[in-house]
Amino acid sequence: MDSDQKEVIAEESGKTLILTINNPERNNVMTRGIRNSIWQILRENEESSLKTVILKGAGKNFSAGADIKNLLSLEGDLVDEYTTFVREFLIYVQNYPKITIGVVNGFAVGGGLELLLCLDLVYAGKTAKFGQTELNVGIIPGGPGTQRLPFAAGIRKAKEMIYTGKIIDSSEALVAGIINGVYDDSSVLTETLKIAEKINEKNFLSLVLAKRSINSTLKDMSVHLEAESEFYKLILNSSDGKEGLRAFLEKRKPDYNDAH
Repeated sequence: MDSDQKEVIAEESGKTLILTINNPERNNVMTRGIRNSIWQILRENEESSLKTVILKGAGKNFSAGADIKNLLSLEGDLVDEYTTFVREFLIYVQNYPKITIGVVNGFAVGGGLELLLCLDLVYAGKTAKFGQTELNVGIIPGGPGTQRLPFAAGIRKAKEMIYTGKIIDSSEALVAGIINGVYDDSSVLTETLKIAEKINEKNFLSLVLAKRSINSTLKDMSVHLEAESEFYKLILNSSDGKEGLRAFLEKRKPDYNDAH
């Protein structure tokens, strides 16, 4: 990425803040810098008059997930620090005091899907693809897909997606409850802005209180999020976890020792 290029672009449309993950050359992988930029922009707008936030990706894809090179480089205390950072970032996004909406074209997999699962609403183009694909590279979801995907899609569908690492299309994601609606690729942002405008007509206090009330059903999830983080640390520090990540980067089949 050009040093002068912003990792996240922020624009306003009426009462809607539009955030664009801007690393299309790497399919908008969720780097630490991108997460930090999203977090900072959201914090700066907590007290603004904006009512909705749209999050989308630049280029052809929403996000290809975590930065695999970075994950492979983590050891010891850095694993602990990284997992804590990701968990706290996504909890912040989930509880953000405005209505958050994802717009998806192309792929939203791994950490990209996990980010969407923290948003209030998600709309996708017809050719969009979704997957919780971490097991394909020898690790587990840690952002935290093992907790939020079952809540959205049901435990059977979540287990199928996580265990097999399968990619599903937008029509299957709609039936599963992972997304709210499907539009033509070229019009999904326009149609989502129309939905945001309808939400923006509501009074702010009602929106915030409705969101807080709905999210109160997730209040017991924190214990499970911490448990997932512990399991994520274990796999990132394991030899098979490292082998899976390394094999992905080297474009070869992994050679697991299947240690218990």
